[in-house]
Amino acid sequence: MSKRVADALFPQIKMTYQEAEALYPPRNLPEGAVCTRFAPSPTGFMHIGGLYTALLNSSFTRSRGGVFFLRIEDTDQKRQIENGVTEIISALDEFQIRFDEGAVGETEDSGSYGPYRQSLRREIYQAFAKYLVEIGRAYPCFCTSEELEAIRDRQEKADAPQKGYYGQWAACRELDEETVLKRIANGDRWIVRMRSGGKLGVSRVYHDMIRGELSMQENILDAVIIKGDGLPTYHFAHVVDDHLMGTTDVIRADEWIASIPLHVEMFELLGFPVPRYTHLSPIMKNEAKEDGEGVSRRKLSKRKDPEARVGYYDEAGYPIPAVLDYLLTIGSADYEPWREEHMDASIYDFPLDLSKTGAAGALFDFDKLNNVAKKRIGHMPEEQIFDAVSAWAKRYDAKLSRYMEDNGDAFRRSIAVWHEKRLDVAKWSDLMELYPYMYDPAFTVDAAALPESFLPHKERIPEILADYLSVFDYEDGAAEWFGKVKEVAARHNYCVKMGAYKKHPEDYNGSIADLSSFIRYALTGTTNTPDLHGIIHVIGKDAAVGRVEAFRSKLANR
Repeated sequence: MSKRVADALFPQIKMTYQEAEALYPPRNLPEGAVCTRFAPSPTGFMHIGGLYTALLNSSFTRSRGGVFFLRIEDTDQKRQIENGVTEIISALDEFQIRFDEGAVGETEDSGSYGPYRQSLRREIYQAFAKYLVEIGRAYPCFCTSEELEAIRDRQEKADAPQKGYYGQWAACRELDEETVLKRIANGDRWIVRMRSGGKLGVSRVYHDMIRGELSMQENILDAVIIKGDGLPTYHFAHVVDDHLMGTTDVIRADEWIASIPLHVEMFELLGFPVPRYTHLSPIMKNEAKEDGEGVSRRKLSKRKDPEARVGYYDEAGYPIPAVLDYLLTIGSADYEPWREEHMDASIYDFPLDLSKTGAAGALFDFDKLNNVAKKRIGHMPEEQIFDAVSAWAKRYDAKLSRYMEDNGDAFRRSIAVWHEKRLDVAKWSDLMELYPYMYDPAFTVDAAALPESFLPHKERIPEILADYLSVFDYEDGAAEWFGKVKEVAARHNYCVKMGAYKKHPEDYNGSIADLSSFIRYALTGTTNTPDLHGIIHVIGKDAAVGRVEAFRSKLANR
């Protein structure tokens, strides 16, 4: 092509590519520092895979010094949702992922390398596209969708070794200048394609920080760089933006591996240095096969999997630091042992080495997430737990929130019951599920279906509970309280020494463990709980007496 064609395509663009580049001076980064970015599209809720990508970008940058910025890739105007940028920013803020520059609102930016949303950078992209047309490395394409479909049909019939718009199949590639100018003047719709210099059958080695050397067919496609609406494609915008914004490392999802040859050619076509590429494997999920024979792996799906949505974790009540710990455990085999030794350290103190990130997709494992979360909650101070649960309950659990408002001191006492030396709670929603007997004022115990282990004792249980209530004193300490329980056990021929009971069980009605379980069940409706004396002093005297009496009465009247 020529300057005449370039001016006909972009008459409104007066800025030269040199002037555009001058707006973005090279970053003055310290030696060894990096510049990374997270570049989502505002087309829906934040996916956990997007959060994972943002976290690894942020962690990689923080551990090396430099700049991490947020760029909004909004060139696909049709798929955008209302307040989509706010959704992205809010999700990152919720998960404590901070960026140094970038979009800070639907229309606001912070930083010297903006605008940080691609829809506002149209003139810049067109300046570079105009330059490529001037030097003959890009050209207008007038093909309609029907004509492109016809090309694909001919390629199928000819069994073309590669499908797409290239070489002999690129209908507009060799149009002469006068024809092009005439069609532009006639108002024919056009897009702009780059003129690839690649050759079919020629491979090239590309480097990936995780996968190492990748031998791939070099790009031969004349890819679209400017669409019919004047905005760039993702491919072209990525190259222009990451050059101008000084990105040293592009860390993104592995779905873009196939685009490496195209992107590298675009960088080289424009004379830009190529950034280091790292392609992160997706987070996977096991799914039962349709035939019922075994399982298969697939990517977490926005449509199928609630855990794909980052809001799911806050709603369930997972502490944010626990989710971040889990994602970094997926991202690096070195993270978990590091965290074990540095429980109080910031995640950004971890020296993330992307070369040690797995190339295979990590399997999303709720058991592992729950274990990580239990350790994190187990390490949290009780006052921090109170504040976190209070904030969560106000948003998601009205019953627990009312309980905390009405019984704040009791809830504080309850934390020690399930927190000290225990790792039962992985998320705040577990509290009402595991401990309704502490947090539900309307809690009652059903005597209709007793545990099977109670059946040999069911005739004695009402009398035992009555005896227990006759000696119960709410003011007793734990040792004094349990001493009275043992006295009750002895009176009813329940052995108080487990060693003796195991030797001669036939001499007794049962053991102290059996008798204690009757009291425990009457108070909680379950035989497995944290410290029972602690529970009694959470629920209060009236409930501690009333529940046992109600359960005893139900059994006696059956």
